[in-house]
Amino acid sequence: MSEDGREPFVGKITQKAILFGPDGDVLVTGSDETPEPPGGTFEFGETLVDGLRRELQEELGIDARVGPPVETLYGGWADDSGTPMVALVYRCETDEREVTLNEEHEFARWVAPEEAAQRFGAVIGRLEQAVRRAEKIENSGPFTAVADPYADSDTTSEEVVAALEAARTDDG
Repeated sequence: MSEDGREPFVGKITQKAILFGPDGDVLVTGSDETPEPPGGTFEFGETLVDGLRRELQEELGIDARVGPPVETLYGGWADDSGTPMVALVYRCETDEREVTLNEEHEFARWVAPEEAAQRFGAVIGRLEQAVRRAEKIENSGPFTAVADPYADSDTTSEEVVAALEAARTDDG
């Protein structure tokens, strides 16, 4: 228990993808015409990157690379019991355009990043900012999206922090 008497949060984490295709478009998925970024929870023994890649494969039939997180949200999604989850939103990319939906989504559309920002933002305001951040980052420097997060890297943590601070400064 914290000093102010509140119970600590014990819950689940879900991961969502701002998924860029080979032409720079963003995939908007959802059901009942409500847009929702693809993704889901990771399973015991998976890394965060492996869990998100598996979810994208299961939901969309797409092999994706996972880049940096661009937003963290609380309460935008809930588990089956209604408990709010923490959502980590990542910039992801794929070389594929063909999508094979599973039962979790009723639609998938590749749209310009501006439209994706508006559509996601209409549901959860901070998702608009997540798309805008993800678009600014692109796939460069320390933000290169990866299939294997443990591949050798020459990038230092200082370079990553400096680049993240530069991206946050642009949030204005």
